[in-house]
Amino acid sequence: MPIVHGLRDEYSHRITFRLANIHDKTTFDLQAQLGFTATPEFFLLDADGTILGHWGEEVTESALRLAFDKVPID
Repeated sequence: MPIVHGLRDEYSHRITFRLANIHDKTTFDLQAQLGFTATPEFFLLDADGTILGHWGEEVTESALRLAFDKVPID
C-alpha cells in the first residue's frame, strides 16, 4: 500500500484513486463488479469502468507507473 499512496500523490491530477477495503460494506458492490478476491488487489479502470490493469500484492511501483503513464488524459 505505501507504493500506491505515493503514486496517488503524484498521479491524483490524472487518476482518481478509490480504496475498496474487503471489510468495508460501502464498497461491496464495487468489489463484486471487479471480482475482488484478495487483499491487496489493484485495479486500473478507465472512465467507463473498463479494467485496464489488474495486479496482486506483488506489483511493483514501476509496473504501476508504466500503466498509469499509458492512461489517456481527458
